[in-house]
Amino acid sequence: MARFFKRPHHQAILTALHGLNGELMHRAQCFFGGGTAIVLQLGEYRESVDIDFLCASQEGYRLIRQTVFGAGLAGLIRPEAEITPLREVKTDQYGIRTAFECGGAQIKFEIIREARVTLNGAFDPDLRVPVLARPDLYLEKLLANADRWADRAVLSRDIIDLSMMISSWGDIPAAAWTRAREAYGDTAGQAYAQAVELIRDPEYLRHCMERMAMSATLADTILAQHGGPLPKAR
Repeated sequence: MARFFKRPHHQAILTALHGLNGELMHRAQCFFGGGTAIVLQLGEYRESVDIDFLCASQEGYRLIRQTVFGAGLAGLIRPEAEITPLREVKTDQYGIRTAFECGGAQIKFEIIREARVTLNGAFDPDLRVPVLARPDLYLEKLLANADRWADRAVLSRDIIDLSMMISSWGDIPAAAWTRAREAYGDTAGQAYAQAVELIRDPEYLRHCMERMAMSATLADTILAQHGGPLPKAR
């Protein structure tokens, strides 16, 4: 994984990750995941602006909640970190949410309480935080896609991310499919097929890619994972 990044917002995210108490996150089994974790591992193919952690451990989430209750955001960051809170921390059964400024960028930060599946990961010495294991990155993307594939405001980012993952890392692991179906039934696969159908429209794919600051040359890479663009109607 690259130690430094080209996109300014990603540089700010790296600074913020270095400012977090990574040891606390690791102890709580709270893993950096979601689109930003994927994008940073795959050459910054798109702009990703948030920091998401996922915690499937009941004990770990309790530890994080207790820490935040007593100290707020300061409980999650290192004393020397140049992170400025922009709003109060909101905590409920679903997660912990806030926003802060770091490196000249405004960053939304969320710790998601994952109750659908178990998760694994490992501490990343470059990012200085625990990162979700690759099979679980696939799994979480399958679940996210099933939740919001039809929402055009999301810009099909989940299926686009999955396409880039498949291109670089290989097919979606069978275990990820099995666990996604255990959580969501057949809708996980049905949503995947529907999302693929959407992005096989080259004009729609181009629109999504432009909005996420992606190189137009990646369209061929994405479409190649799904048999190319849909045939044009005669």
